[in-house]
Amino acid sequence: MNRISAAWDTFRNFNSPFQKWGNQYFTRMGFSFGQNNLQTLITDGYKSNTQVYSIINRIAEAGADIPLTIEAVQPDGSIVLVHPQMENFSKYQDFYNFVHRPNPDNNHRSFMYASLVYQLTTGNVVQLGIMPSSFEGTDLGGVYEERYNLQPQYIRPTVKHRVTGPIVTEYDYSPNGGNWTLDPEKVMHLRKFNPDPNGTNDFMGMSPLEAAFRTMVASNENITAQASIINNKGINGLLTSRSQRALTGPEKDMMDDALHGRQKGSHNYGGVKVTSGNFDFIKMSMSVSDLKLLEMNVISLRDLCSVYGVNSRMFNDPKGTSFNNAKEDQKTFYNNAVLPPLENQLDHDNRFYNPGWNKRDGVTYIVKPDTSGIDALQEDKAKQIEKARKQSEIVRDILKGIGTDWTEESAKNQLMFSLHISEDEAQQLIDKPVEIVTEQTPQNND
Repeated sequence: MNRISAAWDTFRNFNSPFQKWGNQYFTRMGFSFGQNNLQTLITDGYKSNTQVYSIINRIAEAGADIPLTIEAVQPDGSIVLVHPQMENFSKYQDFYNFVHRPNPDNNHRSFMYASLVYQLTTGNVVQLGIMPSSFEGTDLGGVYEERYNLQPQYIRPTVKHRVTGPIVTEYDYSPNGGNWTLDPEKVMHLRKFNPDPNGTNDFMGMSPLEAAFRTMVASNENITAQASIINNKGINGLLTSRSQRALTGPEKDMMDDALHGRQKGSHNYGGVKVTSGNFDFIKMSMSVSDLKLLEMNVISLRDLCSVYGVNSRMFNDPKGTSFNNAKEDQKTFYNNAVLPPLENQLDHDNRFYNPGWNKRDGVTYIVKPDTSGIDALQEDKAKQIEKARKQSEIVRDILKGIGTDWTEESAKNQLMFSLHISEDEAQQLIDKPVEIVTEQTPQNND
């Protein structure tokens, strides 16, 4: 029996390299919690882990597919929607082209996809804005003609610390052996909040994968373990002789040939034949712990999905799958996973790139996502429209009753109670004409 146990232990140790890999992982990769090692998150997360890639790719693809709405706020406060079919489009065409064609190599979709992948993988988006050299030193010097995504894992900011927080004095960018020093005024840097920045990258944002790093490592080990199990399923067991005399080479080969001849064929799959020899059989099928590895794959998927605000049912987790769940999952997917990083990106773009264009064109540009084509969100929009319509009727009826049914103060209290708004907001409604109130009430009551 000792010989059987020794053979089994030797086999398992030889065919379990993922165990040694797991033990050496943290040392080999040089990753420690609380510090940003963005290259590790990219190579061992997005590029190597099927679950991480599937989640991030799906979010980034969905976000990049959402069209953009460009609003040009006029000096009088009116809003003009910018599109090629509008009158006087030529006034806004340069900015429209800048938004939809960030640089000669990318359209909006490919550029936004890369930006979202960087944000979701590393917690940072770093872009370089290019101004026409003819505009340098002029009143139009702030107009950006092109913009490019840089690789955050190769960015090293030089930071000056202040009591209100660090500021960057310059960026060092060193991809693939190159080296450039970048002016912070020409770098758009979106960084997700990092509650514990330290080390050389103390100005870099925190990646969602940093919080899920242990889960990601466990998932990688699980994938390696499953490959090892499948690789070792070529045999179901070992036959070992009970006799005191070991088999010679020719005898062992003859036994192999005889056994293979009797076991080959689909009708013999997973079976064991009986021989007249004096042998013991050591079973090599998956143990309970091996089978548990397959279940752990689903658990790590659920943990990674929770980090990104998506439901694991959308990524082949069969638990609780139904048509109604699928509809709700799609709505949650856009509201919790897609729109927040997309709106974060567009907000940074509006604040960084637009001021020069605003000055040049005499308007205030605002770029927003156009969600009207997302079916999963339209039901909620219909409810909001109906709610706004009813609120408009409430406002109109209350204001009409001022001076007859109640005083202005009573009307204000009624508006506050009915619409759940502040005293100042109620007073603003009372001060405006009824016609304008009816149009603007939906904006004051989300």
